Amino acid sequence: MHDPFEIPSRKQTRRKPFRPRCKTCRTNRHIVPVVYSIEISEELLEKERAGEIRIGGNARSVDAPNWYCSKCGGAFQR
Repeated sequence: MHDPFEIPSRKQTRRKPFRPRCKTCRTNRHIVPVVYSIEISEELLEKERAGEIRIGGNARSVDAPNWYCSKCGGAFQR
C-alpha cells in the first residue's frame, strides 16, 4: 500500500534531466555531459559512440568543461 506521508524527492518528480543551453547555438538539444574517468570501460565507449556522453580524459581540473555541444563542438561549464 502507498504511504500517504511519503514525500517524493525532486529526482522522482523531475521529467527530464537538466541540460544547460549552449552559449553559441542557444539550444540544449545537442548537449551531453562530459565524463572524466581514470578507467575507460567498454560501457563508456558505447555511450560515447551513441552520443549520450563525451569522454573528457582521466583527470578533471577546476576549470575543465562539464558539458559539450555535439552540434557546434563547444565545451563549457554550467
